[in-house]
Amino acid sequence: MRIRIDPERPAPRKLHPAVVALQRGEVIIYPTDTGYAFGCALSNPRGIATLRRLKGIGERHEKPLTMLVNDLAEISTYGHMGNRVFRLVRRILPGPYTLVLRATSQVPRTMKNRAHEVGLRMPDHPVCRLLVELLGEPLLTGSVTPGEADPEPEDPEELEKRYGKDVHVVVDAGILWPNPSTVLRLTGDEIEVLREGQGEIPT
Repeated sequence: MRIRIDPERPAPRKLHPAVVALQRGEVIIYPTDTGYAFGCALSNPRGIATLRRLKGIGERHEKPLTMLVNDLAEISTYGHMGNRVFRLVRRILPGPYTLVLRATSQVPRTMKNRAHEVGLRMPDHPVCRLLVELLGEPLLTGSVTPGEADPEPEDPEELEKRYGKDVHVVVDAGILWPNPSTVLRLTGDEIEVLREGQGEIPT
């Protein structure tokens, strides 16, 4: 199923089929500030397993899965932050960053990588914020397009054809160009840049 929405002013009723699919443990495709992404509910192991398979990230992989949250309190719920890291996070979010933090006990085991880390995002995007709000819990996320040097535009109609067997709903916000987030590992006092993307490197 493909549902068309206004990415700037998404209507909750338009997103209802996507939210119902997430509640049932299905995976959806939806627009973010960095392109289209797979998404599933944090509380559903079946959805997590499907997302891992689509992304090719096993449970012992060095790369952690990433979840979307809506506020800084949720980031501190799922990731350990010292005072310095918290001040940095408060300064750069919401925005096009993925933070790799040491996972707290609130993170499901199936979410963590082998180093017990988790990725966290708080994008400045109306659809992302509304989906998390309507779902009532964090949304696991993974970009549809890998980090390629010369990516192609993402057409939701083509994504529906390609992933229709694994994805229940495609939230269509038109054709998007993938533009990845900046990935920062903040597991200590130092900032480790794992990938340079849209977000400026903080100092």
